[in-house]
Amino acid sequence: MKKIIFISICIFTSVQLSLGQVSFSHSLGGAFYMSSLASAPGIMYSPRLNVLEMGDEMIFSVGTHLGLGMSFNSQEGANSFALDLPIVAELNFGLAANPDTKSSFGGFAGLGFGISKIGADGAFGADYNDAAGLLFNGGIRAIIKEKPLGLRLAYLLNTKQDYSNVFTLGVFMIFGDY
Repeated sequence: MKKIIFISICIFTSVQLSLGQVSFSHSLGGAFYMSSLASAPGIMYSPRLNVLEMGDEMIFSVGTHLGLGMSFNSQEGANSFALDLPIVAELNFGLAANPDTKSSFGGFAGLGFGISKIGADGAFGADYNDAAGLLFNGGIRAIIKEKPLGLRLAYLLNTKQDYSNVFTLGVFMIFGDY
């Protein structure tokens, strides 16, 4: 009985300590989604939960980089769309890693799972890419002209047959405390 009480206290304490470190960060920007079958520009919203502080300027987070895009070209009769739904675990360092960071430069790197749908419909028929698989994600953050900005690169290794991998390039602005 004493062991059960001791283990319960240890679990409760560790949960309280880890939950005390949880914070929320987010950014908004533009992205370009590309595959060998189609490409499209879009907007990107990146919310994340910072779940584990690993030092003064390093934090582990779980989040997403949601993307939605469309383009219309009336001269060529081609329209394109993109939908990007990744879930990533990332290591954040430096700028915007957490609200207490004092750095003016930082970055992030992580792995996750992504679903990406990119399509184009034009005068020569429709091209459509439906991808899902392992996602490699990374980027940098910096203060540029007193604005907190970032650059994101991602590569989705598609596991679906007959569709191609997806490359994403995004530029974003950081909101909140940084």
